[in-house]
Amino acid sequence: MARDGLAQALRALPPNWHGYYFDVVDSTQDEARAAARRGAPTRSIFVADYQRAGRGRQGRSWLAAPGDALMSSIVFREQAPAPTPGRWTSLASVALAESIQEGLPAVTPAIKWPNDVLLDDRKVAGILAETTSDGQQLVAVVGVGVNVNSTPANLERVGAAATSLRIAAGQSVDRGQLLLTLVRRMDLWFARPWPELHAAWQARLWRRGQRLRLVDRGVEAEVVVLGAELDGSLRVRLPDGTERHTTTGELIP
Repeated sequence: MARDGLAQALRALPPNWHGYYFDVVDSTQDEARAAARRGAPTRSIFVADYQRAGRGRQGRSWLAAPGDALMSSIVFREQAPAPTPGRWTSLASVALAESIQEGLPAVTPAIKWPNDVLLDDRKVAGILAETTSDGQQLVAVVGVGVNVNSTPANLERVGAAATSLRIAAGQSVDRGQLLLTLVRRMDLWFARPWPELHAAWQARLWRRGQRLRLVDRGVEAEVVVLGAELDGSLRVRLPDGTERHTTTGELIP
């Protein structure tokens, strides 16, 4: 069983949410996607204490010991609007950044384009958003993975520049409380216009105006991050002064 209030939080969700909890599952994203095909209603959330085959952007794995992470995937449905590819990643990352800051007021989470949340330049969370549409209704499955109670030793085994809320707070963090705050913030942003959400996302954009390296399709270039566009692409300036957009690159300090 989970060692904090995670399972109990699923019973305390707002009335318009539908919660499903697993002690162990291969992937919450797989569970949510399958449920969406079966007609799961909007705001169906799938949460696991431990997942055996989690993954993130570009097929990367996301693994954490039982009790360490908040692993969740949410189904959203709406009448198919004009395409807004970045909306769902932005919805989750802004809501999560605000939720973290609400629980840990001394930290300032930043959003690394396109889908990571950072604390002090180290990854604390990742977002994976997948959408389908039949022309009338859009279905989004949004995965959120957060390093909550991971120890430095556990993170070292991952081999990435990562941190956890426990490390930032200096004490363990209740995943259930984080989940309930996240759900509440998602509700608020889901109801707001996309340009307003985009502005909040852009305000937290990591290293905006600073010089970084961009690796895109095997080519590395030094760039200055200018901002993110409404279509979800990143706008950068190259050393010769020209500007370009990317939807596939990765930023490196």
